[in-house]
Formats: sequence, structure tokens, C-alpha cells
Amino acid sequence: NYMRKVTNPILKEIMVSLIKDVEEEYFSYPAAVSMHHNYFSGLAYHTYSMLKLSDAYLELYPFLNKDLVYSGIILHDLGKIIELSGPKGTEYTKKGNLLGHISLGANEIHNVSVELKVDDSEEVINLLHIVLSHHGQLEYGSPKEPMTPEAALIHFLDYNDSRLATLEMEFNKVQKGEYTQPISAFDRRSFYIPNLEN
Repeated sequence: NYMRKVTNPILKEIMVSLIKDVEEEYFSYPAAVSMHHNYFSGLAYHTYSMLKLSDAYLELYPFLNKDLVYSGIILHDLGKIIELSGPKGTEYTKKGNLLGHISLGANEIHNVSVELKVDDSEEVINLLHIVLSHHGQLEYGSPKEPMTPEAALIHFLDYNDSRLATLEMEFNKVQKGEYTQPISAFDRRSFYIPNLEN
């Protein structure tokens, strides 16, 4: 449904071309081996969570380009289908270890854009920038830092969703009024779970 909301023909064609070739994997792979959304269909759920979060931002900040935001979110972790071995007994592949999902995903987008003869378009350059910068900082594996509003938003959404999903997993392991185990995604801080009704 979110793909249908994209009206830009170049972005839509790239998305459809890429997703139709890996649809089964896209909806069954985890988003990680151990960190966040590391379960069956975790990649699709992480993407869907980011799309839902983006709706509020797009309504509040209409200067953002909706087509870039939606297509960027849908494709930002596409490389994980090559980086990871599959939905069961998930491990990093050789390409995953040596190249990483950011460069693998960017390569997939580039290859399709060359086939479609749109590789020099504004759409593709901006879409590639989103994928290459979505980890936000060079020390977190991004070859580039976000330099467009849409790339900045997708970095924020990716960071927040991955951290809160990790926190939710730990939250479900303890009782209210207790502390979680140290969480690596939060610099090994423990979190107190308020003893209050939701």
C-alpha cells in the first residue's frame, strides 16, 4: 500500500523492480542477527514501523518529499537480503561481512537504475544518498552523513525504531518495577520499567 502512494514514476519503477525480485525474502528475513527486529519477518516489520512513523512527520512537515521518504524507507535495508543468510539460523554471508548491507543495497539500486537508464536522475541520486547515509554517522557504517531533509528523517526513524524495538524486547523480559539487563544499543545502560499501569 505504501508503494502505491509513491507517484514519482522513476522511484516507483525502481521500487517495483527491486521488490518483486525479492518479495519472499523481503517479507521473511529478519532485520539483524542479534540487535533489533532479529526474528522472522523482522525486516518487513521494521520497514512498516518506519513507514507508519513517517506519516506523522510528513503531515507535520509538508516540505518533505513524500515519494523520496516512502521509497527511501522501503529500500533503505534492501541489502540485508544479501547481507544475511536467511530467516532461520541467520548468519552474516561473506558479502555481508565484507561489504555490508548499505553498500549492497546501494549497488542493487544502482544496477536497476542503469538498466532503466535513469542512473543520473535527481531521483536516483537522492535515493542512493538516503541508503548510503541512513546510519547517520561515519562511525556507524554510513559512507555519507545525511545531507538532505529526507535522508535526515530516515536516519532518525531508523535509529529510533531500532532502539525502541530493542528496548521493547528487554522490557518484555522483566517485571514492572525492575531493571533490564544492560542493553548494548544504549551503551550498556539498564532501564527501569515504571511500576505503573499503561
